Amino acid sequence: MCFAKSRPLGLRTRLTLWTSLVLAVSLAAGFAWVHHGLRKVLEARNDAFLERKATELLAGVADHRPERTSVLVAEIEREVAAYEAEGLIVVVRDGPRISVAPGTDAARRLADQPVPPGPPRTLDLIDSNAPLRVLHAPSEQVGLSLQLGISLAETEATLAEFARNVAGGSLVFLVVAVAGGLFLSRQALRPVAESIRTARRLDPANLSERLPRTGANDELDELAGTINGLLDRLAAYHAQVIRFTADASHELRSPLAAMRAAVEVALQRPREIHEYRNVLASLGEQCERLTSLVNGLLLLARADAGEIPLCAKALDLTALAEEVAEMFEFLAEEREIQLVTETTGPVSVLGDRSRLWQLVTNLLDNAIRFTEPSGSVTLRVEAVGDRALLRVQDTGKGIAPDHLPHVFERFYQEDAARTSGGCGLGLSICHWIVKAHGGTIEAESRDGQGTAFMVALPLMPAGAPLVSTETSKTC
Repeated sequence: MCFAKSRPLGLRTRLTLWTSLVLAVSLAAGFAWVHHGLRKVLEARNDAFLERKATELLAGVADHRPERTSVLVAEIEREVAAYEAEGLIVVVRDGPRISVAPGTDAARRLADQPVPPGPPRTLDLIDSNAPLRVLHAPSEQVGLSLQLGISLAETEATLAEFARNVAGGSLVFLVVAVAGGLFLSRQALRPVAESIRTARRLDPANLSERLPRTGANDELDELAGTINGLLDRLAAYHAQVIRFTADASHELRSPLAAMRAAVEVALQRPREIHEYRNVLASLGEQCERLTSLVNGLLLLARADAGEIPLCAKALDLTALAEEVAEMFEFLAEEREIQLVTETTGPVSVLGDRSRLWQLVTNLLDNAIRFTEPSGSVTLRVEAVGDRALLRVQDTGKGIAPDHLPHVFERFYQEDAARTSGGCGLGLSICHWIVKAHGGTIEAESRDGQGTAFMVALPLMPAGAPLVSTETSKTC
């Protein structure tokens, strides 16, 4: 036999059902509590009546002690007649003699069932229409005891009438409450419905829609704000991906177009050997540019995916920077640029030597590339507090203020912007390297007054062993 899978209830339906269930349980508990309290009140009233009548009857016997039994019986008959509607029963035990009033079967059955002295209690007599509330009141002063009983038929009728009235009222109230719960749940979930409609309008090509906020600062408002923040980040990432794809396509297209044009020109007619060599040299330069671009893209893609582990060891940042500066001295002399290295002694950091070498190389290459002849580039390494600071300062053309916030973006290339390899990925790679080492990198620049890049890395604790730049070349 195949059973169809039941469809789960919606949020509003479940919210209404749970609210109604809690309300119904609360009403039932409240009814039970009030019903119990009303029973106790009625029992207390019956007990007070029995104790008062017992006291009155025994007092009358004490005043007529010689003829106590006859006086008591007469008094009992008057009291029973007066409270016939309440179902009063009295049993007198005077030694072996037992008198009952009225002479009903219920009175005789009560006389056959002795009740121990103490507080009033409820008895269910056989073949009785209602239980009895019974009090045994012995009196040593007059030498007899009384058993007074009163029917609980009126009490049970009162409780039954109360139960019927409350049940009817509770049913009406519950129906109204369920209807109100449906309305309130609809109102409470209205922001969710608005959010769903807004989410359905979202398009990867247009992420400008945002979930509405009520301003109530409640959980739903906080959820909408959190999702809006996620949408802001997705929109920024989406724009970055589109820009990155367009820029990468442009950067790849340019050298490929140049290579294709060189090949087509070379094949138009037979040429001399040196002309072919020139074409091949040009193709080699374009291949080198493409290789650098593809390597940079692959590095950043792997970095974004977290697939590049760092081989972190304690090393001297000063010694590493001096080695890189020594490597660039020939290029600086060729461009008639003064390269100055300023250090204050060993500066110990925990890092990946190959990545930090790439960081310093990119920054120095960028500085020399954009510094005019007769200018200068300064490389400074020092320890300040708990940070190792590396600063590369040049006297180049500088960067315009509106371009400065974008210099670490991928493929960002403007006339005054800084790039380290001609494709706009060098500073992006520098930013990733510094961030992966738990540091920060900033740029300062003014038009025509040069540019400075400041790198701050966590400083190794004092006394930690250093790894020399020679022995740390491999991890």
